[in-house]
Amino acid sequence: MRRLLIFGLAVLALCTACNRQEKKVELDNSFRLLVNFNGKYGYCDRGGALVILPNYVSASIFSEGLATVRVDGKDGYVDVKGNMAIPPAFEKASIFLNGRASVRKGDLWGYIDQSGKQVIDYKFISTFGFTEGLAAVVVPEGSGAKAGFIDEKGKFVIKPQFDDASNFSEGLAAIKNGTKHGYIDKTGKLMIPEQFYEAAMFRDGLAMVKINGKFGMVGFIDHTGNAVIPAQYSEATNFNDGVAAVKLKGKNAWQLIDRTGKAIIDQEFPAPTIFTEGLAPMMVKGKAGYMDKQGKMVIKPQFDAGSIFVEGVAPVKVGDKCGFIDKTGKMVIEARFQWDQRAVDQFTHYYTHFKASTVKNDNK
Repeated sequence: MRRLLIFGLAVLALCTACNRQEKKVELDNSFRLLVNFNGKYGYCDRGGALVILPNYVSASIFSEGLATVRVDGKDGYVDVKGNMAIPPAFEKASIFLNGRASVRKGDLWGYIDQSGKQVIDYKFISTFGFTEGLAAVVVPEGSGAKAGFIDEKGKFVIKPQFDDASNFSEGLAAIKNGTKHGYIDKTGKLMIPEQFYEAAMFRDGLAMVKINGKFGMVGFIDHTGNAVIPAQYSEATNFNDGVAAVKLKGKNAWQLIDRTGKAIIDQEFPAPTIFTEGLAPMMVKGKAGYMDKQGKMVIKPQFDAGSIFVEGVAPVKVGDKCGFIDKTGKMVIEARFQWDQRAVDQFTHYYTHFKASTVKNDNK
């Protein structure tokens, strides 16, 4: 499970507004893919044309029309045409969520809007993304630090009081005090008592939790804290596209389950996978193909690695190169870019954590 601790994560943050009227920024949101060409990053469109030349030693995926790029040791932002929309002036900068990004100057983090204007002062040790109108931030307290939640004006709506906190999702956020996690609502009220060793974001109406310590078991709860799928697995993934992967107790094998805990396919797998747009990458005899929810390999195993589908395309590895296929398995962007696991991980994490789930929150 992904650890919730926000110290040092300081990525994927959103900001707030100042006292003055915020300038509305209209940005082109054309689809762009982060690619690595001979050790430098650039961007191509869905047809494979290099729209932004690979001139950057470090870069992020596009989000909300902007992407972070590193120039002369500082982070700034380019638009989808490659124009430097926000000059490189930051030690570190996050991607944009809901019109805001967290940026660091010196040792502290603040927030900017899409015009590059500072909208919250540099006063946080660490930040998290604004989701559902609130963001978790960390401030110094005594010899340590505490996490709380601010609104879009930078005001603490939930005062710093937690040892750990995470994004709001489906109206709840995981928090930690001592060694236990629970969930609060947007007023700060404890809705699910602190009882879990680990607690993840809600996805598809369920959240993955671990009980009984580091070597305890994993299950899934609903918004009331009820154990919909009992803690009976040694490992699991979050739900995505209505499916989660779970590792069976005492077995070195994974199973794919629906939101009732029922196996969707009568088959075990050597590794977990993630469904998006109805398909999931799967390794078979050392090659990656794509499987549907009935277990049918609709794209035959032929690649050295593969990741999730987003807007109809998925990155695949051919030798040490990266290309992109469509949902028929056709190579729509030839494998001419360097396979870059960091870029693939950004792609996967963003689209499975910060894009709205299309699955309704019921268990039918």
